[in-house]
Amino acid sequence: MKITPKSADPVKLSRTDAPDTRTQTPAAASSETTESVHISTLSTKLAARTSAGEAPVNIENVERIKTAIKNGEFTVNAGVVADKLLEIERDNV
Repeated sequence: MKITPKSADPVKLSRTDAPDTRTQTPAAASSETTESVHISTLSTKLAARTSAGEAPVNIENVERIKTAIKNGEFTVNAGVVADKLLEIERDNV
């Protein structure tokens, strides 16, 4: 299968073709484009915990799981994983 460009002339971009953003002020650069970022509820909670000094992970739990994986003793409870994924999705709505 051969992949060909849709247009007759493919676009070529070199470093000299790119706009020089080093000379723009932040205000000028931001006025040219508008972008939005959506932070999920889970991300917001994690950021709050991290800024409060809490570790975002339980190191002891991670080590226990790593050992279980190495020993071939780790099992995944698919129902729990599915429930947690659904919970995360519900929070993002």
